[in-house]
This record gives sequence, C-alpha cells and structure tokens, in this order.
Amino acid sequence: MATYAEELAQWRQERAKAQIADRCNQIRQEYAEASRERDQAIAQNDLETAEFRDDDCKQLEQEWNHYVPPQSQVDPRLAEFARRNATFLQRYGQKAYAVLDQAHQYLLRPRNPNSNDPRYTGMGFRPEHAYTPQYFRALKDLLEINGEQLFGVRYDRAEQQLTANQAAKISGLSPQHYNHAVRAMHAQGRLGQKK
Repeated sequence: MATYAEELAQWRQERAKAQIADRCNQIRQEYAEASRERDQAIAQNDLETAEFRDDDCKQLEQEWNHYVPPQSQVDPRLAEFARRNATFLQRYGQKAYAVLDQAHQYLLRPRNPNSNDPRYTGMGFRPEHAYTPQYFRALKDLLEINGEQLFGVRYDRAEQQLTANQAAKISGLSPQHYNHAVRAMHAQGRLGQKK
C-alpha cells in the first residue's frame, strides 16, 4: 500500500502533467492565431505587424519546445500539410492525428473490388507516392467527403492557411516580388529563425 507521501507525489505529478497539457493546447491556439495574423500582415505589406506577430510565434515555438522537445525529422511535405491545416488539427487534437493515420492507412491499402467496407478496401496508393500532391488531394477529398461518416470529424478545405503564392495574390504582388520581400525580411532576421 502506498504511503501518504507517495500518493501526494503521484497526485502532484498528475496535476503537473494536466497543467502542461493545458498549456500546450493554449500554445497551439495562440500560435495558429499569431501565424495567421503574421501571414496576413505580410500579404498586406504591413511589415511592422508581421515582425511583432513573428516574434510572438518564435516565443511560442520556444515554449512549445520546452514542453514537447523536437522528435525525429518529419517529412517537410507532411509538416506543410500540418501547418496549413492547423485549424483542423487544433479542433480535434489527438483525435485528428489518429484520424490522419487511419486515412493514411486507407489511402495505402489496396483496392478490393469485392468489398465496400472501408476496413477491407482502400485507394491503392503505393508507399512511394505518400505525401505527393495527388496523395494530399486524395486525403483531403477523403476527409471532406467521408470524414464525418468514417472518422467522426468534419474537415473543410476552406479553413486551410494561405500559401506564399496565395498571400502574394492577396497582397497584389507577383509571387516573385512577394517571395523576394519575405526572403529579404528573413535574411534580416525579421521572420522566423535562420536556417
């Protein structure tokens, strides 16, 4: 039987875990808002606001890394998908990641013309085609059309964050001018961390 001190230590540990999980959820929400506002400010050529919001993003990234140390390297195409679909991921939390894993398995499972049951059939993508534009298009289609029925989630492409080319179009700049301005700001240390 555990002593009072052991039970108290266990309770404190569980309480600390819950507080960290709560703060991580807050960081996700704050980061999505700050990065969206930064990207919109860049698109509107409001560099002062973009710098301010990017500083917020950097601070949140540092705090996140304190609680959730970086793991193994993630495919950059998958990371970009996650960045653009942050709203979906935040709405459903861990369930979103489980759903994406199930959808990934469905996309890679072979087609079975003898069954309509999604547990026994798939879309027949080959593993080497994972994370290609066609893969992500099929993934979004699957989630948008069948997300509620198969996985119990609602996915809406309209919630995706802007790409650099979309931001350029909104700002009225050509993609080349917009990207040049963003690179110049980055080189000056005014956007994100230097690589």
